[in-house]
Amino acid sequence: MKKAAILLITVIIASSCSLFEKPSMSQEEIDSLVEEKAVLEEQLVNLKQDYELLNLKAEECAKMLEQQTKEKKAAIGKYSVIIGSFKNMKYAKDYSVKVKGMGGLGNIIAGPYDFNLVVYTTHATLREAAQSMYKARENLTDEAWIYMEK
Repeated sequence: MKKAAILLITVIIASSCSLFEKPSMSQEEIDSLVEEKAVLEEQLVNLKQDYELLNLKAEECAKMLEQQTKEKKAAIGKYSVIIGSFKNMKYAKDYSVKVKGMGGLGNIIAGPYDFNLVVYTTHATLREAAQSMYKARENLTDEAWIYMEK
């Protein structure tokens, strides 16, 4: 009896299993899906090509923007607030150490007429440099001035 019940349950389960059913799609529907898949794959290939082309254009634009930015920075100039200028390099180096101790950059740049200029701060715009110069005049030396590097 147990064997018959198990056999009956197995037959019921196997007959209701979807593995034994025929596909519910017609051949026309299958062909349509295959055709749609081919069209989508072709579109994907085209999109990948478009993506690569756009990537190249983006890189080109980035290079152009970088070049324009460099040119603009060159046109703006570099403004340095100078708080000391010396003909003697040793004096410039000694003063540079003091400037660094005061919180300044302390860089030494070549100035006109073979002077060694001790830099307190550098700025991209004249307005920022002027503000820094006035602070340097209040706090460090009355002789601070702005030098524009070309």
